Amino acid sequence: MTKTPAGHSRGRHARPPSDLAIRWNRAAGRVLRAGRGRRRAVLAGTGAASVALAAGLAVMALPGGSGDSPRAAVAAHTGKAAVPPSPQSDARVADDPDEITDALPYFRTRDPDNKIAKHVTDVRRSGAFVRVYTDLGEDDENSKPAISLCEWTTRFLEDGGDDSPRVFVHGRSSDNGSVVLANKQSDKDDCEVPETP
Repeated sequence: MTKTPAGHSRGRHARPPSDLAIRWNRAAGRVLRAGRGRRRAVLAGTGAASVALAAGLAVMALPGGSGDSPRAAVAAHTGKAAVPPSPQSDARVADDPDEITDALPYFRTRDPDNKIAKHVTDVRRSGAFVRVYTDLGEDDENSKPAISLCEWTTRFLEDGGDDSPRVFVHGRSSDNGSVVLANKQSDKDDCEVPETP
C-alpha cells in the first residue's frame, strides 16, 4: 500500500506523490493553519472599519448640515426662517422617498390663513406626476381649494426647475378610493377637470 495523503486519488493507475510534493503540501497546510488567526483579525478589523464608515456617512447625510436642504430652499424662497424639523417628520422623510415634504410649507406661504392648505393630507411624486391628496369630498371637483392646490403645486414645481409639471389633486370618495378633483396633464391645461356627461 502506498502512503498518499488523504484526498489524492488512489487507483490502479494513480501515481503516488513524490516526497517533494508531500513535504510541500505539509508546509502549505502549516502556513494555512497558522494564518487563520491573522485572517480572523483582519476580517474583524475590516468589519469594524466598515461600520465606522457607514456611521460617518449617515451623520454627514443628516439634514441641517448644509444650506442646500429643502427647508432652507423654502425659507430662502419665502424670506422666512426655516422651522426646525420635528423628529417625526425626519423619520417620515427617511422612510418614503416619494413624499414631497416641502410642498405643504410652500402652500402655507400662498395661504397664510390656512383655509385651503389645511385640506392637504399628503403630497407625493408618482412617476412623472405629483399627486396632492386632500380631505375634500368628491363633490369638490373643480372647487376653489382644488384648483388653487393644483395651481400652487404647478408653480412649486416650476420654481423647482420642472419645465412641464403634471399635477393631480385627489379627494376622498366613499366607493372609489381617491377621485381627481383638479389636474394639469399638459402645458395648456388650466387645472380644471372636464365635466363628464
